[in-house]
Amino acid sequence: MSWLYRRFKNMARKPVGLLGKIMVQKLNGERHAVLADWGFSHLKVPENADCLDCGCGGGANIKRLLGMTKGHVFGADFSKVAVTETKKFNKSEVKSGRCDAFLADVKKLPFEDASFDVVTAFETIYYWEDLTECFKETLRVLKNGGVFMITNEAAGRIPENFEWEKQIPGLKIRTGVEIRTALESAGFTEISIDEIVEKDYICVVAKKITDTVSK
Repeated sequence: MSWLYRRFKNMARKPVGLLGKIMVQKLNGERHAVLADWGFSHLKVPENADCLDCGCGGGANIKRLLGMTKGHVFGADFSKVAVTETKKFNKSEVKSGRCDAFLADVKKLPFEDASFDVVTAFETIYYWEDLTECFKETLRVLKNGGVFMITNEAAGRIPENFEWEKQIPGLKIRTGVEIRTALESAGFTEISIDEIVEKDYICVVAKKITDTVSK
């Protein structure tokens, strides 16, 4: 494995510098677009929904969300490179005030409670160290009745995919069972899981339903 290849793999979790910029731009490519299109087929976005994409990468999925709602769409990523590239990729919407991206850790999102109708996470929960705590934070920023969608291209159905855990620092493949358990522990309900086993794709959709009846 070449030095350059190792450096590139080491940036998967948090892209930095020129190599990080190249990596983030690749996230907007066709390979990820196929997965994103499949993931979005599971999501119904309300006409005026306010949306958040956690781990926004190069900003392609934010652009998709902007085409699905008349509301605001924000991104959050703890890579400065990702935040910068997301803003560039969606510069007209950023300029209009309908879109923005923020440097943030998913464990401490810079948004008020009940800010969003939809939260998405594409190819990013591999790097979330404490799933339940991170899911609690996404639950916090969701409005009552809001939807959280997770989409990954590796879910442990293909044993060879676990090799990525050895090659990419900080990466952990999450199975459907792990994701469901963490979502339930965080307080999500109405959890549905769809998988394309032969590709190892997984899409998980969960809702925030709060009991509003006074006791």
